[in-house]
Amino acid sequence: MRPDFREYIGCIHGHSIYSDGSGTYPEIIKAAQEAGLDFLLMSDHMTLRGRDEGYTGWHDNLFVSVGYEINDRDDLHHYLAFGLEETLPENYTPEQYIKAVKAKNALGVAAHPFEQRDKKKSVPGFPPIPWGNLDYPEIETIEIWNMMSHWLELTTIRNKYWNAVHPRSVSTFPPRQLLKWWDKANLGRKVTGIGSVDVHAMKITIFGLFTKAIFDYKIMFKSIRTHLLCDAELLKTTDNSTTESTIFKLIRDGRTFVSNYRWGDARGFRFWAEDGDRLLQMGESGEMHRPVLKAVLPKKGHCRIIRNGELFRKGPASEIDLQVTPGVYRLEVLKGKHGWIYSNHIKILGDK
Repeated sequence: MRPDFREYIGCIHGHSIYSDGSGTYPEIIKAAQEAGLDFLLMSDHMTLRGRDEGYTGWHDNLFVSVGYEINDRDDLHHYLAFGLEETLPENYTPEQYIKAVKAKNALGVAAHPFEQRDKKKSVPGFPPIPWGNLDYPEIETIEIWNMMSHWLELTTIRNKYWNAVHPRSVSTFPPRQLLKWWDKANLGRKVTGIGSVDVHAMKITIFGLFTKAIFDYKIMFKSIRTHLLCDAELLKTTDNSTTESTIFKLIRDGRTFVSNYRWGDARGFRFWAEDGDRLLQMGESGEMHRPVLKAVLPKKGHCRIIRNGELFRKGPASEIDLQVTPGVYRLEVLKGKHGWIYSNHIKILGDK
């Protein structure tokens, strides 16, 4: 039986004029509303000014949570922290701020962990900011698809103007190296994945003639999205901290999937395992005697079922109903040569 959830769609990782973005909070909120988002998680670099000024909360039908992006003294190991009321000491090492965020029951996300560039071809001035080590047990969530990082990886000196004008069209799929690490990690411990826009709406001058904002807020809010599957409605009458806690728990639990809106509205996608009355949702693990892997897609796509980090089954489908053996499963759906939907993992254990 198809699970019944309230689905909320949002974007994670945004920057305003309070760090290196070009938009004010009212402008960004308006763009998110016009893009049809339900929630927005903002993360300016090293500041919670947006939170201090009261932007966390409901703005009509949009819930905004203001966190911030932490980095070490070498401007490496970027880590998104949501739910903190004050910034952490700036001299903290990555291990210290990762542990501190977890200790405060905030949501921590490793940002663009496998970022890379082609030194000979890439646009100068934007060096990669990867993670040297993701094997901290306190890292519970990572960005499996960062739109800005992805754009920079695909943008060269030769194609930069085309890519600036058509930022969403160049998107392909999350880094294979990152997905491989993610699958391997989930064999031992749960690490959930989210998608992010990392939007700055940077302004550049094209051919010296006119100024263009690349990664414009409204455009990027129609690219990489994270979908939350909630058991109950998020109520505006609930205090902000409770709403934030609900959103953060869904992300940590893995009750989420990632989509690229450029290739279609993924609303309604579901992926689960069942054995009689026993159900396992994304992010869950449990024993099953005769597990059946199921999925419902909003439209037909090319499905790739990944089991224990290896391709298990592939082919076009709009529904999946497949008896399987124990293992760690996730589903990715492609449209043509472009990634569209990426689920979190389901861990099916055999009978003891």
